[in-house]
Amino acid sequence: MKKVCLSLFLFLLCLFNSYAQSVPEAPQLEFVCELKVKLNPAMVVGETPHGVRRIIPIVGGTVEGPAIKAEILNGGADWQIVRSDGVAELEAHYQMKTDDGVIIYIKNTGIRAASPEVAARIAKGEQVSPSEYYFRAIPKFEAPKGSKYEWLNNAIFICKALRNPDNVAIQVWKVK
Repeated sequence: MKKVCLSLFLFLLCLFNSYAQSVPEAPQLEFVCELKVKLNPAMVVGETPHGVRRIIPIVGGTVEGPAIKAEILNGGADWQIVRSDGVAELEAHYQMKTDDGVIIYIKNTGIRAASPEVAARIAKGEQVSPSEYYFRAIPKFEAPKGSKYEWLNNAIFICKALRNPDNVAIQVWKVK
């Protein structure tokens, strides 16, 4: 009986060890920057076949990070669809100008999911804890070839966002 138990134990140990070795390692993240994006009030198109369409003008802001400092330029917008379940699908197009004069295009797609009560508080301009809603996106950058920011063209980024009364703070990480 002891031989059977020992054999079973060794078999299970080998099986567990094999499983532990087959679980892939998660990618690491490297903090890139925080954008503080200033917005004008939303222009609401209204109910469409996809949900409530609204367009939120992006009118300025700042970018601060270890390898980049820039200003968000006026002229972009966030085209949103608010689905029937209250989730906002976001697609923002805008640009920033670095402190050394390089213009970089940004396309940021994501979602903000909040209860109707939390969404109403955010819409009123209240400060709402980010623990009360889910606001994540995938920014894609286009920087000029040959610029010191060309590395932005060759990586995947993720971000979490926080809706503040006077801006949207977007914290960006590079997936390594």
